[in-house]
Amino acid sequence: MIPIIDKLVKDRHHVILGGDGDALTLLQQNFPKLSTIRIADIRVNFRFKWMLINLLVLIPKILKSTIKEHFILKQILKNHSIDVVISDNRYGLWTNKARSIIVTHQLMLKLPFPFRFMEYCTHLIIKKMISRFHSCWVPDYKEKVKSLSGDLSRKYPIHSMVMFIGPLSRFSSQKELNNHQTFQVVAIISGPEPSRSKLEKSLIKLLQHHTEKCLIIQGKPNKDVNYTTIDNVTLASHMPTAELKCLLKNASIIICRSGYSSIMDLEAIKLKAILIPTPGQTEQEYLSKYLKNRHTIIQQDELDTLSPDKLFSIFNSHR
Repeated sequence: MIPIIDKLVKDRHHVILGGDGDALTLLQQNFPKLSTIRIADIRVNFRFKWMLINLLVLIPKILKSTIKEHFILKQILKNHSIDVVISDNRYGLWTNKARSIIVTHQLMLKLPFPFRFMEYCTHLIIKKMISRFHSCWVPDYKEKVKSLSGDLSRKYPIHSMVMFIGPLSRFSSQKELNNHQTFQVVAIISGPEPSRSKLEKSLIKLLQHHTEKCLIIQGKPNKDVNYTTIDNVTLASHMPTAELKCLLKNASIIICRSGYSSIMDLEAIKLKAILIPTPGQTEQEYLSKYLKNRHTIIQQDELDTLSPDKLFSIFNSHR
């Protein structure tokens, strides 16, 4: 959403940010002068070993959150003069009182193997929910051959209200910094707990005795960047967008999740990475397989069996 907000601000539109948690914090860091409204979101924490159980637990939370945010939007529209509502994959933020647009790359859901026969049903449900909006913007290339999202946006017939607007990346409008601080390895940690913490621990164990400087960005946005050092590994709570872009472009190895935002960021700066899908997250598992010719794919449980030299050898063999 950052490129969309940036364009609206540059075109002198009055923009109000809405959101919750880390997502809202990130927007506030990039646009500190804009006013904000908290719109509660669900807290995702995968507590169970089996992902299917986590998904079943999540469904009623998503439905409740969708209904709640729709009524929150009604109240916001009573208190503010708003012409356009742009929703980042939040299906309750539709209205007939203003032009409402949803931004999503998921026009269907990838389901675990035993339930793949239900994927078309999920597509119909999503299609119905999207039809409440005036437009649906898909952040991907219009040309199928260049697509980053693959089946997620193109497996089934596309509704006439769907527009492909090209990939969106927070790096697109960032100027190059003359930052001389460099790390051979830059890893970006993200995703729900406990997978996020497990990945962080595995990467520290793998990289702390490597001969070169390594940076792990923990994905914990707050007001200030907090640093910790373990041997040759520097851990940063988060990183401002311009500095992160510079660090990635100067790194020899980039490690991150195969989430769609990360994939679009890599596309914006034309870099390859080692992608580690969040275990059990079918969207990330699909994207990692779909993009295996563009990036190096390693499963999270493989990290504990690798040495730094082996990791870099795998990456270099795919470049």
